[in-house]
Amino acid sequence: MSESAPLLHQEGNEYVSKHTNTLNKRTKVTLYTIVGLLGLATLWVFTIVLPSYYIPEAVPLKPIKHISQLNTTFVAGEEQKHIKRIIMIGDIHGHYHEFKQLLKKVRYNKREDELLVLGDFVTKGPDSFRVLDYLIEHKIECIVGNHEYYVLQYYALFHALDQPRFLLNDGQHISHIGTDGVFNDDPEYLFAKKLQPHHVKYINQCSVIKELGIAPVGKDVAPGVAVHAGIRPDLKLSQQNPIDNLEMRSLIGPHFNETTSDPDAPFAKSWSKVYNSKHGEAPANYVVYYGHDAGRGLKLKKYTKGLDSGCDKGGKLTAAVISSGENKGKLKLEEEIVQIDC
Repeated sequence: MSESAPLLHQEGNEYVSKHTNTLNKRTKVTLYTIVGLLGLATLWVFTIVLPSYYIPEAVPLKPIKHISQLNTTFVAGEEQKHIKRIIMIGDIHGHYHEFKQLLKKVRYNKREDELLVLGDFVTKGPDSFRVLDYLIEHKIECIVGNHEYYVLQYYALFHALDQPRFLLNDGQHISHIGTDGVFNDDPEYLFAKKLQPHHVKYINQCSVIKELGIAPVGKDVAPGVAVHAGIRPDLKLSQQNPIDNLEMRSLIGPHFNETTSDPDAPFAKSWSKVYNSKHGEAPANYVVYYGHDAGRGLKLKKYTKGLDSGCDKGGKLTAAVISSGENKGKLKLEEEIVQIDC
């Protein structure tokens, strides 16, 4: 064997080694490039493409009206739509089948009746979206309840929007403390993140207080209002705090000018009991239809009508039906309570 053979063999090995290293570097660069591009593509899919399929479009929230009026009347010939009945239903809480059964029982006729839901029509129950879709499709009047308000708060949090505010009748906007800023398994949050724009717009247009026109008080009539939780008897409607109207259950003695949602709070007395003690004297001269207080159940007093009869807890779903008629040529109003088991 030639003495040069080992040298040639060594040079060949060095060439192969250098060539292999060059290929390895190129391969690594190519692989890193491919991995980087795949990573960017994956990021794009998960942050842009999939959210567009699974996260509904966000719509900004408008200020919630504090007070609005029904655009209907029992008196024929006026500018508002003439109706024969107003049907008000207490807290539905997503119980669609019971809601439809109650409408059937009261023989709801959309041409002659005005239907008004008194807040808390969604969450807790099994069919909140079916209830909401029905209300939207049939253009049903609504009052915002504390649970709808919580839904709007979580909706704003989920979509990074401004928290909901209230529009007072003097044009002022007021805000309320927001959520704790934490996503959780609250039913309001789980519901809020699935809302489509038309769902949000409907909930957002529900006012806190709805003026009904007139309502029966025995054989007489008085102005009527609908609200979710209650109103303070010492304040005019325009002076009420919207959060009180959404959450109150009792008033704190001895002056009864402070609200609480806790009926067992020290010196607390049911707001409706205090309200009726005024015997119709202004500003407590309204007949108030409300829900919210399932713990006290159906409470029918002269000037207050509590219609939350605990449907979500296996109780009943309740409607108050105001019917119009004539007596010796004069308008006559009658009230009937209709219930179904839940």
